[in-house]
Amino acid sequence: MTTEVTLLLGSNAEDAEQLIDAATDIINIAVGRLSRTSEDYRSEPYGFSAERKFVNRAVVINTTYDAYEVLHRINHIEALLGRDREAEARIKQERNEAYASRPIDIDIIFYGTETFQDERLTIPYHFLAERGYALRPVVDVMPDMQHPALKLTPRQMLATLQK
Repeated sequence: MTTEVTLLLGSNAEDAEQLIDAATDIINIAVGRLSRTSEDYRSEPYGFSAERKFVNRAVVINTTYDAYEVLHRINHIEALLGRDREAEARIKQERNEAYASRPIDIDIIFYGTETFQDERLTIPYHFLAERGYALRPVVDVMPDMQHPALKLTPRQMLATLQK
């Protein structure tokens, strides 16, 4: 059985587009078959200061893996492409900021219509309704997917956020 999964990729590295392209290619091979891809969107860093904007892309894949295995695999892809969570933690602490620059970030937005909430995983993505940088690319690929808890679609959430 396959599940349709929506992922959000982001990077504010100098070579952000290439990193996101590489992550997309690896996801297609190692996590699930790619079915849809959004445009790339640029946005200011959220919750911290940085010299470069973020590039964000949403992708939809079909996978046979459960949500925890998808998480494990995307975390491995992040590390493979240079993400160092320990270094990020030190930078966040030094600067007293909630977030830090990173070469690649991959979040699970939707895992079918399922919901997860524990110390490892929150699905749907818990800040989706509040984050334009996430909603814009998700609207490209899943405009009418109803958020199981909020009972709103990404298109409706984005319209509300833009008011």
